[in-house]
This record gives sequence, C-alpha cells and structure tokens, in this order.
Amino acid sequence: MQRMDEKTIEAVAKYCMKYKAAYKEFPSTRTLAKDLNLSKSGAQRYMTAARNRGLIVESIKIALTDESTPILGNVINCGLPQYQEEEVLDYVDLPAALYGRGKKFIVTASGDSMIDAGINEGDTLILRKQCTAEEGDIVAALLNGESTLKRLYHDKNGRPYLHPENENYEDIMVRDGDDFSIQGVLIFALKAF
Repeated sequence: MQRMDEKTIEAVAKYCMKYKAAYKEFPSTRTLAKDLNLSKSGAQRYMTAARNRGLIVESIKIALTDESTPILGNVINCGLPQYQEEEVLDYVDLPAALYGRGKKFIVTASGDSMIDAGINEGDTLILRKQCTAEEGDIVAALLNGESTLKRLYHDKNGRPYLHPENENYEDIMVRDGDDFSIQGVLIFALKAF
C-alpha cells in the first residue's frame, strides 16, 4: 500500500473547502485531479483520507436551530500563539438544546499543548463568542495579534496568563503593553472515530 503524503492531504482538504465555499459543492474527482496535478484515483484516495481525518467538513443542517455558526478555515494553535486570518468556509446550524444559545464559531485544533485536557490535533472545537471568561476556562485568546487556545488564569496581581495542558510547555504570561483579548470560550471538542 502506497504511503500518503501529509502535505498533499492538507492541500486537498484546503482546496476542497475553498471550492465548497465558492461553488456550494465539493469538486469532482476529475476537477480535483486536474487542478492539483493528481491522478483520478489519487485524488479520490486523498479526498477520502482528508474526510476521514475531519479536514473536510460537510455542511449539516439540523432542524430547530439557534443560529448559523461559521466554520473557520484556519486552525487554532494549541502551542505557541500564531497569527491567523479568519476565513469562513461554511456555516452550520447548531441546535440550542445541545450547544446552548449565543454566537459561536468552529475551528480545528492544531498542536499538542492541550492534550492533557483531551484536546488533540485535528479535533473540531466549538467556542462561544465572548470577550470575558471565568478562571480556569479554556479560551481562544488573541495575544499581540496571534491566536492560541489555553486555560485562562490570573496571577496574584490579577494579571492574566495562559496555561497549557501539557507539561512540555510553559505558561504564557500577559505582560504590560501586550495587546490581549479573549475571543471565545470552549464549549465542545468533537472527535472523529
């Protein structure tokens, strides 16, 4: 069995989601093969691999929904903060009975700094949009223009810091003069099996 190239899987997933956002449907195997210079069978294998890893997200419409939630094409880094541009790939309706009311957004986890909290690379994360959080909440934070997912705590002086859930990483202190804000609070982490 031929080993699959990780970069090609990611490229196929990104292409498929951009195509879906533009044309409201996924590309055909022929289109994917032509545009990414793959064989038809290779295009099909890579698309299947990307779907199996949760990198290609189907739009699911559920009755009795709260409001449409954007699926962002970027990932949130579970490591050191990284610059992210917001790119909406699609919208899904999340039932308020399961996910609660209020504005939400969906991103994909990247990195391993939150593995001890059960958040792994590739997990789909649903966050409630809000600019405040409670002590110990897992938050999407913006620090000097870069996003990261960490637990929020405050030191004895009331200054916030971001705590990873992996002993191989150190706390990220918010220093005087830093541009810091909370973008949302994690409410669900979805995993593919």
